[in-house]
Amino acid sequence: MITVHTGETFAVELPATPATGYQWQATGVPAGMEATAGSFQPDARDARAVPAAGRQVFHFKAGAPGTLELHFELKRSWETEPARRHTEEVLVLPQQGLTSGA
Repeated sequence: MITVHTGETFAVELPATPATGYQWQATGVPAGMEATAGSFQPDARDARAVPAAGRQVFHFKAGAPGTLELHFELKRSWETEPARRHTEEVLVLPQQGLTSGA
């Protein structure tokens, strides 16, 4: 489980080898979560190997407090069924330092 506070950004990293045609896709971002960016980071030892292995990185910004699930599928763009599925549970806590009342 990933634990963050509202307004914080965080990353989900999944193993990937994009040269094979397989890529991870977020299959829906729940309300209270914002997808902000994504990237591929090759493993240092395999950076020159083909196909390069690495991590596909998804970045999100936490919104409303609560427990959410992020769902991902690993598949090729022309295929309908994923080769793998992954679920990441995220606990979003209220922003630190805020108190109620005045």
